[in-house]
Amino acid sequence: MYRLLIADDEPLEREGLELTIKKGLPELFKIDHAENGRVAIECAEKNHYDIIFMDIKMPGIQGLEAVEVIRKKLPLAKIIIVTAYDYFSYAKAAISLGVKDYILKPAKREQIISLLKGLIAEIEHDYQKRVEELHHIEMLSHFRPLTENELSLMIMLNTIQDISPDEMTNLLDFKVEYGFSKVVCIDSHDLLQDLDLKRIYECVKHYMKSENNCIVSPIVEGKIAIFEPIELNRLHLIQEIEIKNSAKKLKEYVQKQTGYTIRCEVGSIQKGIEGWRKSYFEAMYLFNAGLDEVSETKLSSKFVKITNDELLAISSAINMLDLDLSLEQFSRIYDRLTLELNLDTKQLKAELIILFNHLEQLLQQQNYQVTTFEFPDIDEVVLIKKVSEQQMIKLIQIMSKEKETRINHFVELAKAYIYENYREDISLVQIANHVNLNSFYFSKMFKKKTGETFSDFVMKVRIEQAKKLMQDDRLNLKEISYEVGYKDPNYFSRVFKKYANESPKQYRSKLINR
Repeated sequence: MYRLLIADDEPLEREGLELTIKKGLPELFKIDHAENGRVAIECAEKNHYDIIFMDIKMPGIQGLEAVEVIRKKLPLAKIIIVTAYDYFSYAKAAISLGVKDYILKPAKREQIISLLKGLIAEIEHDYQKRVEELHHIEMLSHFRPLTENELSLMIMLNTIQDISPDEMTNLLDFKVEYGFSKVVCIDSHDLLQDLDLKRIYECVKHYMKSENNCIVSPIVEGKIAIFEPIELNRLHLIQEIEIKNSAKKLKEYVQKQTGYTIRCEVGSIQKGIEGWRKSYFEAMYLFNAGLDEVSETKLSSKFVKITNDELLAISSAINMLDLDLSLEQFSRIYDRLTLELNLDTKQLKAELIILFNHLEQLLQQQNYQVTTFEFPDIDEVVLIKKVSEQQMIKLIQIMSKEKETRINHFVELAKAYIYENYREDISLVQIANHVNLNSFYFSKMFKKKTGETFSDFVMKVRIEQAKKLMQDDRLNLKEISYEVGYKDPNYFSRVFKKYANESPKQYRSKLINR
């Protein structure tokens, strides 16, 4: 039941309004009365009213004064002003106080009932909206860690998703102006039990979250990336010693809490999401090159020579399984590092390790089983290129083989779904969702594997099933068309003839004459 308050100094008005409401909308309201503004306020303090009818002219505290007080206590209540013609101007003023509507005395029964029905619909809509908002907040609390993981991997791997990093930071209510990246390395991570790795990860995450509103990535190949924002007005106060000390304190805390030793490198201060990515690669470079920590903090990238555009181009080529294009992109990167930048072999291998680390993480994110690439002990530039190209070929071979297996699996799932549901009005989008694939990609993949479009395959299944049913002379053709998913027998007849080169009647006639 809805709680309703009638505030009016005339008892007959209150009783008449209550009677009208109970007759027009029986058993919907629990109704209270208030003979003046003061009593109305007291009632509102004790009860949560959904609807309040407030007479605008009462002795003592006037209706509008009472509305102003009650509105603060019950902001969601629907307040209706009851007034005579002489006070119409007051009623208009009441709208500015959040009053929902007004009625003029004497109000007609139809007007009151219609108004209440509209208010009930609004109350239900408001309630449903609050339920959805609470559900959304609850869901966000569950999905926030997953969203943070996704954002961190997007920064690290430069992946393209339906939602951009900026949109994701807004979803997390996370402002990115300037910031830097830390990378934590767990030594001998492959020898540790999952429980130990989880302890270390939770320890790192707890410490970082308590220090700053930051993003902490999941463990990827024994490393945890941490993306920390810095307020712009504090930028000039951030010194090298402060950043180094934060990394040192983190290492000491993890050692004390878990007994395990970690290493931690820090990239330079950069601007925006792209800056975080640059800072992350700087920190990764320090691990791979064996250099000391960043010696200064500034707004330009100093270490990593491979650009984000180069990483994106070669990642896209590999995702398309285009070996020639992948090797071409790699040669461009390699030539720039060796011919333009003239890197020595140590620097060159460090850059290429960053490249393969990026590619391996990208594939691991897509659940491909790849192992960390390690250069053999070679110093000849030509051999370094040859070994790198072999690794590129290996990665594409792994993807190609795995993709073929996945395609077979998805197609078999789709075919099974069609055989089970051909009687229903199934669509391409519906089946693509069933196998968790993009509909456009699924359509191309299905045709490539089966040699038929999705719609042609569904038609074939339905017509073949219809042929089987035609052997049962108890079913007429109209019933058979319904049974195989065609609601229009004439359309079924046209489809059947297109597929079988003869009409359903002709086909059935041949069956009978055999």
